[in-house]
Amino acid sequence: MNASKIVSAEHYAKRIAIVAQRCFISRLILVATIALSFTCVETTLAQKILKQTGFEDQAVGKKEDTFQASIDPVKTGKKSLAIFFKEQGRLRMLSYKLETDKPIISVEFWVYIERGKQSFAININSAEEPFDNNAGGPYVDWQAGIVRYHVHHGDPWRKIDDFPVNTWNYVRIVSNFEKSVFDFYMGNSRKTALTSQPKKDLPFQNAALKPRAKWFLFLAWAMTARGYVDDLLIYEGGEPLNLAVTPTAKLATFWGQLKQ
Repeated sequence: MNASKIVSAEHYAKRIAIVAQRCFISRLILVATIALSFTCVETTLAQKILKQTGFEDQAVGKKEDTFQASIDPVKTGKKSLAIFFKEQGRLRMLSYKLETDKPIISVEFWVYIERGKQSFAININSAEEPFDNNAGGPYVDWQAGIVRYHVHHGDPWRKIDDFPVNTWNYVRIVSNFEKSVFDFYMGNSRKTALTSQPKKDLPFQNAALKPRAKWFLFLAWAMTARGYVDDLLIYEGGEPLNLAVTPTAKLATFWGQLKQ
């Protein structure tokens, strides 16, 4: 082999090494950039979901049951939760236990109230038992085309806002169990509700017993207007949860593709 051929071979080998090195560095930069972006998304979405249901697994019961699955009206999926109990002097409740140490939680859901007077109520509290009249927390109900909240001092029922009947509306409630106040958002879509001007710093029914929520309740008694709920979502923190992003799944997909 002559000298010129040896030089060309060495030169070619060096070029291959340089290209390979550059590709490796580029890949490392790409991996680091994407991994960092996912880390940022994970950090923003580190809020724990405490309860999420579209009531698809809710049992269909008898028509007189207080809480039962409904196939009409439904906002999303195939079912919603129908709430109705007209008996006076007795209370019915559907409770969800919340496992969190955070002082602020958010509750979101679709609401449909039939035309009438009294409908259902919701309560979020920090008591040991599901229902404690002195536990503190947001106590909200729907009556005669308005949504209102209850306090034990002064005027017991105070109007939050007008509330359209016979149509689906989206509600978001952000509760601060350190300050014993909550913010109330509503709109004709999730986006509208989240970007609406909220009713801020509404007082709890009583001051919270502890600086964290322990129960979420649907309450019904002496109702004249049937109510429906769809897509219940409860999570930690006061920032809206981005439901469109699933960083863990995307990150796993990315690493799988990278290995290939």
